[in-house]
Amino acid sequence: MNRYEIKASTITSVPPERIFAVLDNFGRWPSWMPALDRVKVELPTEHQPGLGYSFRLRGSVVYATMKVIDFTPLSRGTSFRISFPPFTGVNRCVVSEIDSGRYRIERVDSLDLPAFVAGVIDTTQRARFARLAQEFLGALLRAAAAED
Repeated sequence: MNRYEIKASTITSVPPERIFAVLDNFGRWPSWMPALDRVKVELPTEHQPGLGYSFRLRGSVVYATMKVIDFTPLSRGTSFRISFPPFTGVNRCVVSEIDSGRYRIERVDSLDLPAFVAGVIDTTQRARFARLAQEFLGALLRAAAAED
């Protein structure tokens, strides 16, 4: 396995509780998250999001099994397993206060890729992943700012 890490960050005035209210609403991810517009979110019927919560994202061919592994007032993390090409990883969002009313939000994706998949990812693809991570943060913050 090869580990590949993608990082993005930005500054916002949106408070953490509003950011995480949007991020924790897994069923609404396709309405605001880039690249999930054709994905179905399959949620368990009896549980609320929190540590250990599991759900599935299903595309037309590929699916991802997700599990919440970090759930604090200032951070969220999910582990995932993608069906094809098969790989695993972790997504994290961490918010830290910079000063009164301003926050830094950072997204870090750690991917554990099989050698044959890692060999296919070139510099252009890595730049695309970094751009998508930054677009994710922008979309998350727009959705959180709209929550009133």
